[in-house]
Amino acid sequence: MVTKKPEGPGRQFPVVTLLVVAAGIATYVIPGLASQMVYDRSAILSGEVWRLLTGNWVHFSPSHLFYDLLALGIAGWIIERRGYPHFGHLCVLAAVGIGTALLAIRPEVQSYGGLSGVATGAITYLALRGLKEPGPWRWICVAGLVLIAGKVLLESLTGRFIIAAANSVPFVPLPLSHIVGALTASLIFWWSSVRKA
Repeated sequence: MVTKKPEGPGRQFPVVTLLVVAAGIATYVIPGLASQMVYDRSAILSGEVWRLLTGNWVHFSPSHLFYDLLALGIAGWIIERRGYPHFGHLCVLAAVGIGTALLAIRPEVQSYGGLSGVATGAITYLALRGLKEPGPWRWICVAGLVLIAGKVLLESLTGRFIIAAANSVPFVPLPLSHIVGALTASLIFWWSSVRKA
């Protein structure tokens, strides 16, 4: 007989979170690694399909790296410490979904990098899981969902970053990546809820 590990605070050391954050740092500091991993439309269409996934770990400035890893690190840490399942699946599926959506829907985007879409997925997943819990945590999660929706909407309307700037690097936010991250989180949440029913 196999028993399922119960959800709850302090159930799991945040291994996935630490691996995702370490991969982001390594990609930034190891010379030449980012150029082999960045989402590059021409390279992907030439057969380098791993870039659909790995492009999410490439960052274009220290502040870009810092803000993405801060958001993803905090959300991932809480997800894993609270024992919410499927965080590793979320990171991989959101990253592949983002790369695939950009390839299919945004042909004008020649290069892309950043974990903000995956971070948006993590925050969305954390908030959706928290809606099932009693007390103040539920209301914090409601506020988190409202803030995520507002941020994506404002960035879509203005074409500017709401929270973080990328210093002197000339790039714009791609709200599609945040939408795909949030949709991936919602699908994983729905799937895990249906499986329990």
